[in-house]
Amino acid sequence: MASQESNSKQSNPELSYIRLSPSPHPDGSVSSDEPIVLLHGLETCHIEFSRTIPFLSKDYELILVDLPGHSGSKEILPLTLENAANALFHLISTKVAGGRAHIVGLSLGGFVGLEFARRYPELVLSLFCTGCAPYSGLRRWVTSQPRLLGGVGIVLGRLATDAMFWLPIGVKPLPGLREEFRKNQSMALLTAGYTAVHAVSLEDLAKIDGVRIAIVAGGKRDSVRDTREAGRVLSSKNPECKAFVVRDAVHLWDLQLPELFAQGVRAWVDGSEMPKEFEVLYSCEGIKTSHGQVTLDRHI
Repeated sequence: MASQESNSKQSNPELSYIRLSPSPHPDGSVSSDEPIVLLHGLETCHIEFSRTIPFLSKDYELILVDLPGHSGSKEILPLTLENAANALFHLISTKVAGGRAHIVGLSLGGFVGLEFARRYPELVLSLFCTGCAPYSGLRRWVTSQPRLLGGVGIVLGRLATDAMFWLPIGVKPLPGLREEFRKNQSMALLTAGYTAVHAVSLEDLAKIDGVRIAIVAGGKRDSVRDTREAGRVLSSKNPECKAFVVRDAVHLWDLQLPELFAQGVRAWVDGSEMPKEFEVLYSCEGIKTSHGQVTLDRHI
């Protein structure tokens, strides 16, 4: 059963979201009572996950959010990681039974998920994030020029044909999503978005405590090196954290490989073995000895 819930944006930053509740199973089995909150990338909206939803919605309650400055949450400004995390706190603490959820974030949504885990770890059952390792090298320099990036993005977004728009993203067109790109695209939003993600550092990740996190790189577009380093830092605080690369994936690979994306989410949420396409970049598994001490087994 699906229901759409839009919220006024007055004293508290109330995000617009859609809640999808699983239908009863024919055999009488019960679906998971632990909801999954999905956070989209910069300029898009909740419909980015349209291809992933069918592979998760039968077994999990899904909450699909429009982040601040985007689509249904366009009036929640400015777009900052702090504002997004605080708005997500309000949503989960007031609208989610039990006040806790699994978080899935891609690109900007992944950075929001990491910031949320840093500020409100007690609300996070687990975090699966991709395309959101803190930048280094050339990528870091490029994102240090947010107005230049924003200007280029706006020009290309307005002039490109559909084929030209989708080709560099590396996915098949999704009806309706480019229209949301156009509605959300502004210099203010892009500058704020690039500024926010550029500021995230490994030191910020080192402040996250007690959250089980999978951080994933799309091997064709994301930095595998940066993702490995992020995994190293996260694992130093929680041995259950791991970094992965999916070699054939682009940046927005929820649109490219939706079934595999959902399989990874499902495995991480359930604590089961990850699909074989998820190549471990870094893990730091805690192993208790007979004396109760913990040794570290690293896989790089």
